[in-house]
Amino acid sequence: MWLKKVVREDLKSVGKYRYGKPIEELQRELGFEKIVKLCSNENPWPLPDSVKEAIIKGTSKVHRYPDPGSYLLRKRVAAKWGVSPQEVIIGAGTEGILHSLFHAIINPGEEILLPTPTYPLYKLAAIAASAKCVEVNAKDEDYWAIEDLISHCSENTKALVICNPNNPTGKMLKRSEMLKLALELENRGILLIVDEAYAEYVEDAAYLAGVELFRQVGRVVVIRTFSKIYGLAALRVAYAIAPKVIVDAYDKTHPVFEVNSIAQKAAAAALMEEEYIKEVRLKTIAERKRILDSLMELGMQTVNTCANFLLIKHAKSDLIYDLLLKEGVIVRKGSDLGLPGHLRVSIGLPEENDKFLTSLKKVLTSVEL
Repeated sequence: MWLKKVVREDLKSVGKYRYGKPIEELQRELGFEKIVKLCSNENPWPLPDSVKEAIIKGTSKVHRYPDPGSYLLRKRVAAKWGVSPQEVIIGAGTEGILHSLFHAIINPGEEILLPTPTYPLYKLAAIAASAKCVEVNAKDEDYWAIEDLISHCSENTKALVICNPNNPTGKMLKRSEMLKLALELENRGILLIVDEAYAEYVEDAAYLAGVELFRQVGRVVVIRTFSKIYGLAALRVAYAIAPKVIVDAYDKTHPVFEVNSIAQKAAAAALMEEEYIKEVRLKTIAERKRILDSLMELGMQTVNTCANFLLIKHAKSDLIYDLLLKEGVIVRKGSDLGLPGHLRVSIGLPEENDKFLTSLKKVLTSVEL
């Protein structure tokens, strides 16, 4: 019984992160040889040769510890955005950065403001750092009003974390709103943390990249990942642009060798592949539109998004999810992401999207009987 007392009290009411169903798990359960995975918002397109070569080259030194300062990658990120290397953080994915960042800035009992629904790991990372989470719910699936976010700030609020475009809704805050939010928080001494995992997929000219906020306001943290459009999800590497004082504190709390040498080399190579990124972006957007058009023809209620996924709204979404699994198609239950009554569907390769649409038509027939 004493072991139960070892576990922190505030973790007892927190559930584990519900990740998308792994391909291997569904293969074991149903015996499928080929699975279509559209649940984790990954880039399904083949990597460029330069990145593959960097990965292979990185395997030659796995018996050595990686560069703890990620010198080459940090330098290339800084050059890309026109900032100092001392204003760049390299970490093990977005969640890895947030875990160490929260430990660097939060005193026990201080608050982290979380507009919801959003990426569930923000809350888990904040609680792990002994923060109190204040969640601000969106109204009627719309994005949050800036005034509503500000009204929930208190003297104990240390930071506000916002995903822009947001996961799982796919919506974005526009330039004027982001500037207003950043300046309001700046005046209150509250750190704005912007997760831009899906920024490369945005078409809207009203979008304001977080690095522009950093240049204009200065005291913000902008996180981007190599797990989405860059196609390096398995290597767990991301970066942040932040004030030097934040970077210095972060360097005291993060695991010393958290980003392995293969990930560092692959990410450094991927960052140089601008034409590849443009190509993946255009193909993803084209496929997103094609799927949306097909769903509309089926009479499905859909939500157009700014990201590499879309949303289907349906009263029997959980049943549709289960039936799609039996067809060898993995999507994401909105109920796992704070968005019940929805399915989140990643944009895959054209043939994967075709399989999804064919399977969905079949599933809908049985659902509507």
